[in-house]
Amino acid sequence: MEIKSAADFVRMTRGALAAAGFARNEKDGMVSFSSGAAGSQPAVLLHGVNDQSGTWFTVASALAKRFRVILPDLPGHGESAPQHGPLPISHIVDSLDRIVPDEPFVLLGNSLGGWIAMLYTLRYPERVRQLVLESSGGLNRPIASAVVAHDRDEAIAILRNVHGPNYVAPEWVIEALLARAHDSPMLRVTELAEHYVDDRLREIHTPTHIIWGADDGVVPLSYARALQEGISGAKLHVIDGAAHIPHLQQPERFVQCLTAIS
Repeated sequence: MEIKSAADFVRMTRGALAAAGFARNEKDGMVSFSSGAAGSQPAVLLHGVNDQSGTWFTVASALAKRFRVILPDLPGHGESAPQHGPLPISHIVDSLDRIVPDEPFVLLGNSLGGWIAMLYTLRYPERVRQLVLESSGGLNRPIASAVVAHDRDEAIAILRNVHGPNYVAPEWVIEALLARAHDSPMLRVTELAEHYVDDRLREIHTPTHIIWGADDGVVPLSYARALQEGISGAKLHVIDGAAHIPHLQQPERFVQCLTAIS
């Protein structure tokens, strides 16, 4: 399938999940994709802001061989409600609780998803068997990159922060980022200041692994080390050749990290 737009990319990634045997589910306005292997240990993977569950298409098949994988569209993202209005952080955490497994599970989050994963773990520590933070947000410190682009140069700079310094963006990717300056879930997220976790990291006693891209220009390695220092016993895995979305940029290394710690 030739990708000419963001909509094409979303269709391709979600189609790849279906082709890999993932079933689409909907409950209380939350859409998710899940693999089979009912006897396997469950793992819930949370995407970042402005993303959707199809982002995991490069690693879904490999992870499904080891885990019973659940890939939600976070509220206001993908096909999950609400499609309009504010997206309070507390609502995102509440909504996640409605679709997770009954037994303890691995909880992994990328970027905003990592922040949500920490908040969920703080609220329900007995339900999360292992916590995995991939280029996670959640700290009250400035990120290293702008997130909104108003012209092509700004868009290219942001995309290289996200995907690596040598990333050459297709035209449709640049256009999609420019469009987000006016219409994106990111602009709807609220309650950020109320939910920073800097002062709560010591409350996380769940075994924690931190996966980070060496070239992350959004939340640099200093951010990862602050998380590692704050969460007792947390282990840091740095992936060369990856930036802010290691599971897309170095999928094989990402899978190796995740399967090694499970």
